[in-house]
Amino acid sequence: MMVEKGLQKDFLSLTNKLWKFKSFDERETENISQNFGFSYLLAKLFSIRNINISDIDQYINPSLKDHMPDPYNLTDMEKACSRIYDSICNNEKVAIFGDYDVDGSTSTSIIINYFKSLGIELEYHIPNRFTEGYGPSKEIFSKFKKNNVKVIITVDCGTMSYDEMEFAKKENLDVIVLDHHQPEITLPEAYAIVNPNRLDDTSNLNYLAAVGVTYFFLIALNRKLRSTEWFANNNLAEPNMISFLDIIALGTICDAVPLRGINRLLVIKGIEVMKKQLNVGLRSLINKSAIKGKISTYDLGFKLGPRINAAGRLGRSSFGTELLTATDTADADRIADELDKFNQERRTIESYVLDSADKQVNEEKLNKKLLVVYGEDWHEGVIGIIASRLKDKYHRPCVVITISNGKAKGSGRSIKGIDLGNLVIAAKQAGIIDSGGGHSMAAGLSIKESKIEELSDFFENQLSNSQSKVTDEKMIYVDSLISSSGINLEVYDEIEKLGPFGSDNFEPNFVVKNSLLASVKQIGENHLKCLIKTPEGGFIEAMAFRSLSTPLGDEIQKNKGNSVSLLGKIKINEWGGRRTPQLHIEDIGEQIS
Repeated sequence: MMVEKGLQKDFLSLTNKLWKFKSFDERETENISQNFGFSYLLAKLFSIRNINISDIDQYINPSLKDHMPDPYNLTDMEKACSRIYDSICNNEKVAIFGDYDVDGSTSTSIIINYFKSLGIELEYHIPNRFTEGYGPSKEIFSKFKKNNVKVIITVDCGTMSYDEMEFAKKENLDVIVLDHHQPEITLPEAYAIVNPNRLDDTSNLNYLAAVGVTYFFLIALNRKLRSTEWFANNNLAEPNMISFLDIIALGTICDAVPLRGINRLLVIKGIEVMKKQLNVGLRSLINKSAIKGKISTYDLGFKLGPRINAAGRLGRSSFGTELLTATDTADADRIADELDKFNQERRTIESYVLDSADKQVNEEKLNKKLLVVYGEDWHEGVIGIIASRLKDKYHRPCVVITISNGKAKGSGRSIKGIDLGNLVIAAKQAGIIDSGGGHSMAAGLSIKESKIEELSDFFENQLSNSQSKVTDEKMIYVDSLISSSGINLEVYDEIEKLGPFGSDNFEPNFVVKNSLLASVKQIGENHLKCLIKTPEGGFIEAMAFRSLSTPLGDEIQKNKGNSVSLLGKIKINEWGGRRTPQLHIEDIGEQIS
C-alpha cells in the first residue's frame, strides 16, 4: 500500500525532533476520494487542509471571473481612482515612488506598463537603500514638483510617512499611497491611502502584497476609464489586465504573503502567463536563471526574485524596474546579465555575514522567543536575507542589525503566529527605536546602538505577555506516511493539485519508513545525494541540501547501509528532458514499526 490509513503515532527522530502527524477526518477523506476519484493520499491532504468538499472543484480549477473581489471594497479606492482619472483627462504629470525590494519593483513596473499601454510616460523613483533609506523623501518629492508633477503614487511604502505627506500637502502635491504595511491608528495626510491593513478597511484583503493592492487599483482605474468611454474616445484598445499577472505572481511570491484566497489565484494565473514569456524582461531573466521546463513558485522565489532583489541590496535599486518595463530584448539581456552578477556578489557577502551572525546564536539567545543579533558594518543589503536564514534554522522570529558609527539599522523576519510589524510599531511608540514598520512577516527599523539590548528585552516582554502561538522549533508536522514506491511522477503530479505552495499553503511532507540507504555521497560544497533501495529492488534518488556538517548530514552518513525512516518532500529533477522523482530529505529517524 502506498499510504497507510488511519492516524499515525508521533515519533522522535535521530536529530531529536518530534515528528507530529497532522490530524484529518478519515470519513471525509473516504468521501472526497470516492466523489472526485482521487487517491486516498490526495483526499487525505485535502482533509488535512480543511478544504471543504463543496469547494474542491473551484480549488482545483479556480476562475478569476468568479473570484475577483470588487476593488472598490478597499477604503479610499474610489478617491484614488478618481484623482488619477482626472490627471489622465487633464494631461497632468504623474510620478511613482516605489520600494527597492521585489514587491516594490513589481508594483512600480505594472503601473508603468499599464500607462505605457495608454500612451502615457510616467516618471518614477526607486530609492537607494544606503543613501536614501526606506520610504518617500521630501527631496524626491521636491524634485517631482520641479518637474511639474501633480500627483505622486507611492507603492509598497508611504503608510508611515507622516512628515513627507505633510510636506507634499503644503507643496500642493496629491499623494496616493498603495501599500500593505501595518499602519498606526492615525494615518498620514495623504490624498488617498489604499491599504487593506487600515483599521477602517473592511475588504478582508489584508493578506495582499503591495503588488496585489496595486493590481486592484489598476483594475478599478481601468473600469473607470471603460465606463466613461475613455478608450473609445481616444481610439485605444483596452489593456489586457491578465497580461500583467506574471509580474504580480513574482511580487506576491517574493513578499511571502499567504498563498490563499485571491493571492493563490493571482499566482496560479500569473504562472500561466509567465509560461508564455510575453514580458521581455522576464523572458531574459528566465533564460539567465537557467529555468528549464515548468516554471514553479520555487523558481519565482529562489531564482528570479533574488536576482531582482540583488540590485536593490547592492545599491542599484532601479534595475529591477528597468528590467520589468524593458521593451527591447538587447536591453533586457544586458540588465538580466547585470542582475545575475549582482546576485553572485550578494551570495558572497551573505555567506560571510551569515557565518558571523550565526556564531552569536548561543544558548542564552535560544532561550528567547525572538532572536536579535548585531554586528559592526554588516552589509545592510543582506541583513534581511540573514534574518530569514536564521528564522528558518531556529524557527523563531529574528531581527538582524548592522551598526555603523553608533547608528544601527535592522531587518526582521517572522514566523506564523507572531506579528513582527506590530512589535516594531509598538517599539517605536515606546520610544526605543527611531523609526520602523512592516507587516506581520517582515519589518525594518532604525535604532541607536545603545538601545539594541533594550529592544531585545522589549520584544521578549511583549511576547511573554501576548497570546502569540509559536510552534516548538523541535517539532515537525508531517502529512502522512508513504512507501518508497510512492515517490513517483504520478504522486508528484497529483500533489501539485494542492499548489501552488508557499506561505500559508505549505508543500506536503512525508515520512518514508524503513528506507535502505544504499548509497550516500557528497556533491557540491555541502550537499548529500543518496540512493534509497525500494522493496521491489529499484532505487529512488534522495537529496539532503546544505546538510554536510549538520546533525542531519552526520546521521545520514552514519546510517549508510542501514534501514531508516526519512522525512521529506517529493520533488522532480528535470534534466536533459527527463523527469526523475526525488525525495528532498529534511530529517532522519529510526525504523518505524
